[in-house]
Amino acid sequence: MAQEADIGSRVDAAEVDAAIARVLLAERDAREDVQRCAREAESIVERAQETARQIARRAAQRSVRVQRFAATTLQQRLEALARQAAQDQVQAVLANRPAALQRAVESLAAQLTGAAP
Repeated sequence: MAQEADIGSRVDAAEVDAAIARVLLAERDAREDVQRCAREAESIVERAQETARQIARRAAQRSVRVQRFAATTLQQRLEALARQAAQDQVQAVLANRPAALQRAVESLAAQLTGAAP
């Protein structure tokens, strides 16, 4: 019976040792998996940050193009308005020319004849 107890305790100890070895191996595997996941996560974050930088650069470039387009369009519209205003002034002068010419002729006639204007 004592011999059976020794065999049983050796078997139990061997099973315990094997179980501990399996747990240690599983812990090591889990630690390696966590490290691998951390490296992958870091790589994903770096790619995402680079993508964000590229998007920001493109957005800035587009913003500059939009601002230039708006400035050019505004300048063209202002120039068109200035041309229109000048043309309107010329038209106003031309429209009033007969009356202004009549006044000038009357003033000149009054000066030449000595009559008061």
